[in-house]
Amino acid sequence: MTSKLLLFSLIASTSYATAADGSLKEKALALYSSNKNSVLYLSAVVEVELTAGDSPSKKEERKVEMIGTVIGKDGLIVVPLSTLDVASTIDGRTINSAQGPVKISAKGTTKEVKILMPDGTEVAAKVAFKDTDLDLAFIRPEQPDAVKLTPVDTANSAPMAILDDVIVLGRLGKDLNREALVMTGEVVSMVTKPRTFAKIGTPSLGMPVFNGEGKFLGIGINHFSPKGDSESQGPSPSGVVLPASDLLESSAQAK
Repeated sequence: MTSKLLLFSLIASTSYATAADGSLKEKALALYSSNKNSVLYLSAVVEVELTAGDSPSKKEERKVEMIGTVIGKDGLIVVPLSTLDVASTIDGRTINSAQGPVKISAKGTTKEVKILMPDGTEVAAKVAFKDTDLDLAFIRPEQPDAVKLTPVDTANSAPMAILDDVIVLGRLGKDLNREALVMTGEVVSMVTKPRTFAKIGTPSLGMPVFNGEGKFLGIGINHFSPKGDSESQGPSPSGVVLPASDLLESSAQAK
């Protein structure tokens, strides 16, 4: 299942029985009004080179879509690298063949990136920096002055703590016109090793996460477990929230 399909299945299965009320609802509505266009879909054409065991390599092109968040006044957008570099989710996996288990090697090359604006127009963009350790890719318009994007206020940030209320801004899929959405939830766990992540009770892949006061907490990414001998099918992803401080440190390298 692709990251996008997984995201929508999670959204579909999320219970909304504990809908936000009071001040949380008011802040969520305010963020939705001011920053719904800070979350955008992007599309990319990616060339994937696949090698199965000792067989000759094969190349194929894939078109992918991913959700990103505008974090810079110059139009800088961050997306989970694993949703852009689809080869990374294939590389290292083992498949069963008539000759037995075969390990797959995959390399990806991003050939075209476009920002899908809310009005339906497309804006040419380019990858500025990839952070493989944090599952981040930073993308900006090829002509930043030609398009107006709305960044989230990353300077107004806060650390995350267990049971914090959270507000997540996102978008629905193409079948639902990629309409903006807003969700509320809470931090259900804090992971401290090998680095700090938060686990929240709502989908957040590629989406900005805020606390109940509207302060920026971080971005939803995929965290991949290290591949071990027992993981013959390759590393598996877990959706987590990367703290704002780590995101901003990484984004400083996106020149």
